[in-house]
Amino acid sequence: MSNAAATPFHAGPELSRAINRTDFFRLLKAAAQHYHFDNFALARISEASAPFGERDVVITNVHERRVGLFIATLKEALGTVRAKSAQFLATPVHGRSAEPDTYPSDRLFNEFRNGVFLFIPLFTPEGRRYCLVLSGEREEPDQGELADLLLDAMRIFDKLYEEILTPEMSGRLTQRESEIVKWTSEGKTSAEIAIILGLSEHTVNSHITAAARKLDAVNRVHMVAIALRNGLVS
Repeated sequence: MSNAAATPFHAGPELSRAINRTDFFRLLKAAAQHYHFDNFALARISEASAPFGERDVVITNVHERRVGLFIATLKEALGTVRAKSAQFLATPVHGRSAEPDTYPSDRLFNEFRNGVFLFIPLFTPEGRRYCLVLSGEREEPDQGELADLLLDAMRIFDKLYEEILTPEMSGRLTQRESEIVKWTSEGKTSAEIAIILGLSEHTVNSHITAAARKLDAVNRVHMVAIALRNGLVS
């Protein structure tokens, strides 16, 4: 078997070619699946909401309406102490969430229950803290697998930092983000913008999330208001 055939998607040439959020979404999804995890979330470590809040999530395959439940289940799986000290962690930690029959009745429909959660701390060159969280119904990883996962996560994160996070921290909207904010200001939905610009709806939503983060907006309406006030769209 050739080396090319043996190389996982997330560790192959697609990593060097990744330049946008869709590319990194695919890489992270492929990495999660390679290690038999179902869900992933890359997020900034939050001092205000340990280990991170919904607004701190950068890229995830968890539906936006389920992100809060995902984070809550992560905290239960790690335990109170480790969840609260996540901003100080330097090595991966993992745990298993509660059995289904231990959940309150209002949280019975929790697709993350009885799953393994893995929390991988990540750092930018300036020392900003991020994490990659994986979850799924599988056995807890051993030391060898943890080492492989950490190395893969660091490689993807370093490339994402170079292509996505560094430009975002500059606070400047890209041309594509400006276009999407403009169409949003005219009342277009993500689906409509996707058709207009020839993009997927997921890509449009990713650009909106990035633009809102750069403008420190809490939602789309706030994002448009800030952009109009600052003359970023006419």
